[in-house]
Amino acid sequence: MPVDANNHKGRIAAAYARDAATNTSGSAWLTQSSDMCWDAVILCAFNAKVINKQLFTKLYKNIHANSYAMYVTPTDTAVTSAAEMRKVPQGSFIGFFNEQVDPPVLLHAMIATGHGTACGNKNSCIGVGKHVGWELHDLAGKLRWVPGTKGFAAPRGTTSSGEEVTLPVHIHYRTLESIA
Repeated sequence: MPVDANNHKGRIAAAYARDAATNTSGSAWLTQSSDMCWDAVILCAFNAKVINKQLFTKLYKNIHANSYAMYVTPTDTAVTSAAEMRKVPQGSFIGFFNEQVDPPVLLHAMIATGHGTACGNKNSCIGVGKHVGWELHDLAGKLRWVPGTKGFAAPRGTTSSGEEVTLPVHIHYRTLESIA
């Protein structure tokens, strides 16, 4: 899917997200770093003034690992490779899912900032970044994409014999316009 040149709200949200990630002494970085990952994305969109108070109230603190239908679902657009990640429209809500369980579990969330990058909090769960802190990451370049699996391998520690344990994770996104 090509990047939408008319995605005005998405570009605003992406710029706000990037600015918050790079200004670690700012109030946006601090508040988004203190929230659960999916709540931080919702707060980012609200503070960027691209979602209204009614939608913010409906979503904020109401999303959970098994209750995410209003946010992003495994039936939304899939991202199965680095090339597809580079095409996710700015401002899109990105969901990282464990689809090996039924129903699938939302493991993590970020907001797309363009060209394969995204911002989020608590990103270490997908193998990039820190345990806490609103950060900008090159997902297209940093995730361990596994060809033929429709996803990537997220690190989950090591076995007692020192072998790495990974979890197959699938990414789906919903554009800001589809949410707002």
